[in-house]
Amino acid sequence: MNLIELNPALRQLRLGGIAAVLETRLHQAQAEAMPPIDFLSCLVSDELTRRGDVARRRTKQAESRPQRTLDNFDFNFNKRESQSDLRPSHRRLHRSVMKMLCF
Repeated sequence: MNLIELNPALRQLRLGGIAAVLETRLHQAQAEAMPPIDFLSCLVSDELTRRGDVARRRTKQAESRPQRTLDNFDFNFNKRESQSDLRPSHRRLHRSVMKMLCF
């Protein structure tokens, strides 16, 4: 399997970090006469670093979102909508589910 075939396979296996640095690491391994275990260790380390960065970024984005619930909602903002209109009733929910199942 060559690099052209290997890249899509790595991405399919969700190893995008390895796919992104594979060619660079191959050149490094050839230049430094790196043993295979060290080469593999570098690739795995790159993937772990990339996944950690993605996880930290997603966590940071999730923390920045304000928590919004109906308990904090200002019902006086729009007088046309009442609190009962926004809260789902079991009967309305049951009717909508039954309509979806009948069609």
